[in-house]
Amino acid sequence: MEWEKVLRDAVKENSIKELHLRKVPSLKTCEDWNKVSELGMVDHKTKYAYYKGGLVKYGDRLFFVSQERLDAVSAFRKWEFKSKIKVTDPELVSDKK
Repeated sequence: MEWEKVLRDAVKENSIKELHLRKVPSLKTCEDWNKVSELGMVDHKTKYAYYKGGLVKYGDRLFFVSQERLDAVSAFRKWEFKSKIKVTDPELVSDKK
């Protein structure tokens, strides 16, 4: 899987490219939520989707967890997101030049 290798290191210096964010799978369930490590919160709207939630690592893979799921799991696990992930859009950046 080529995207798994790319997404493994997609978050750099608290930022992620929008293209990579669209490819990040959503974590809906896992065997042990305590083994999930928080990377940062995301609040980004694209043309067709709204990403509001957190980016997490489970094992060695990167996942997106929606705000609704974070709220549901928070009864069993305390979330400690310390940073906000900035989403960069290379298409908008190239248009400004």
